[in-house]
Amino acid sequence: MSQIVTCDTKLRDQCKGTTCNRYECPAGCLDGMAKVIGTVYYDMQSSICRAGIHYGVIDNDGGWMDVTRQGRKDFFIKSYKNGLQSLGKYQSANAFTVSKVTVKVITCETTVSVLCPYQKPARHCPRIYCPRNCLQENPHLSRVIGTKMYSDKSSICRSAIHAGVLSNESGGYVDVMPTDNRKLYMSSYKNGIVSER
Repeated sequence: MSQIVTCDTKLRDQCKGTTCNRYECPAGCLDGMAKVIGTVYYDMQSSICRAGIHYGVIDNDGGWMDVTRQGRKDFFIKSYKNGLQSLGKYQSANAFTVSKVTVKVITCETTVSVLCPYQKPARHCPRIYCPRNCLQENPHLSRVIGTKMYSDKSSICRSAIHAGVLSNESGGYVDVMPTDNRKLYMSSYKNGIVSER
């Protein structure tokens, strides 16, 4: 879900058949040569990271940002913002917008159904910071339902430990993406946690 990209990565090239919504950009993209086309709405041929600098959601130190596809726009306006000149384009093309990634510190019991329930159209959930030692939480209060795909009633942090993307000893950052409910979840024992089905 979250992807590390380079200063030259274009959204058009990055989003072929994958979920595209959160990116980590490196430092130094202001000095790059990759094109940015548009203002507010950016052409899919634009550099993801340089569009983020142009809009002001990240700076030349890099960082995380969210991207939302916006469908076709009739034209793209050029402008000079945050030390970067964007190009104009008077031809219809697919577009995207960028936004800051918010971070939310949660408890071991917090679930997606409470924090960021599934909605249509899809929305960006905050980046989540889990505390350490969620493995020791009461499994009746901090349930884990599923394997790889988890119920929105599952503890976010304990599910992340179960999935192997978070260490119990250190805690840390987790990204989640709510999806429509499934009828069946698989049970398994992984990383010290037995999940329900």
